[in-house]
Amino acid sequence: MQIAIRYVWPAYLRDRLFGIICCLFAVCGLTGISSDVHAIEEYTAHGGPVKHLDLSPDGRLMVSASFDYSAVMWRLPEFDEAATLIGHDAAVNIARFSPDGRWLVTGGDDNQVLLWLVADVLANPEDVEAVKLTAHKGKIVGLNFSSDSKFLISSSWDGTAMVWDMARATEGEASPVRLDGHEGPVNAAAFSEDGKFVYTAGYDGHIRYWRLSDKTFLRSIIRNGWGVNVMYVDETDGLIAYGTTDGAMVIHDLGTDKELVRMGDERVPVLSVAISPDKSQIGFGNAKGMVKIIDMASMSLLRDFKAANGPIWSLLLMPQAGDMVVASLDDHISKWQIQDFPPEILDSPGPARRFHPTAEISNGERQFARKCSVCHTLEADGRRRAGPTLFGVFGRRAGSLPDYPYSQALLDSDIIWSAETVARLFTDGPDVVTPGTKMPIQRMKNKQDRDDLIAYLLEVTQEN
Repeated sequence: MQIAIRYVWPAYLRDRLFGIICCLFAVCGLTGISSDVHAIEEYTAHGGPVKHLDLSPDGRLMVSASFDYSAVMWRLPEFDEAATLIGHDAAVNIARFSPDGRWLVTGGDDNQVLLWLVADVLANPEDVEAVKLTAHKGKIVGLNFSSDSKFLISSSWDGTAMVWDMARATEGEASPVRLDGHEGPVNAAAFSEDGKFVYTAGYDGHIRYWRLSDKTFLRSIIRNGWGVNVMYVDETDGLIAYGTTDGAMVIHDLGTDKELVRMGDERVPVLSVAISPDKSQIGFGNAKGMVKIIDMASMSLLRDFKAANGPIWSLLLMPQAGDMVVASLDDHISKWQIQDFPPEILDSPGPARRFHPTAEISNGERQFARKCSVCHTLEADGRRRAGPTLFGVFGRRAGSLPDYPYSQALLDSDIIWSAETVARLFTDGPDVVTPGTKMPIQRMKNKQDRDDLIAYLLEVTQEN
């Protein structure tokens, strides 16, 4: 684990404070000042962007799910890495602890839900196996438990939500209840407080209400018009909070069927929602890195600031008073006090990243950074990434690097990587060259960009 702590003042605040301090010296004759500079803490255990965060019920553990195919369990409040969970064959989109703390569940782009026994993970992190649930035909983007932890609901881009009996599922006898009614992906789902009903939110803009006993669709509570990406349901307080593809952040009263709050940035998708443990605050994060935090008592906006140069895929309002943790495009997660000044006034285009370099570099290196570096490294030993290291790739048979979990398509491939086969990969696309591969489908239309990328790779991947 790597930890970096940065002490930053936004430029405009620094200049304003300097002026105030100068005035105080001049007017009051002050002979000394004390400054309280706040820290941003960054915790790194992944080799790809972090897509979701969740807290255990007792607040002693946190899980992060990543594009690098892994989930990491952290001990709190120290943020020590307790275990790395390897089991998915693609990006892990979501992770969730059960309310009783026994289970951790993860869902990924591989269409699988994995069940991990928390006690086993902590006792033997190097040799723990998950129970796999494989009924879905599309990526898993939502997971939630009933309040008694007896049932799990998964939502998928295959257009369904599935309800699993945990006792049967963990014994390998899974036969989920399938809820099929949305037009397009189901992005989120939640149980009613008594576990007898289910709420589902979808790309079709509906939040639907179902009776679980007979799988009956009762009504659409919300007809938004634009897709609903994220949802939080609290029947005790009688509300639903949700975020949409067109940028709306909404708190809806279930009793009166009226909106209590509607705000947001038009046409900027809302990607995350989080409630504080004491339910006094709720936060939303959007695709442009903005976070809005609302006071639940007054239904008023408390904080509105840019927290990342990139999408806020997940955020947590922590049990420690005022702490917030954010997951975005970077490999690390960031923590700071929400009452402090924003971590930086993040000027566009933002800080340099491996996939978004700002320094002057060759076109080939730039294409690698943009097209390849999220998934691949050039180092001989490699770092944990979604794809294998490209060190020594030329002359290597596809799917032959030891200890990397290739798709069956690459394991069965007879391709030898060369300038010609790599060029074809980016001309025709991975779906054509290696059908069934886990590689993201992308093509490079510009021949000069392809040639420059290949020339750069030929230079930097040699095993000299």
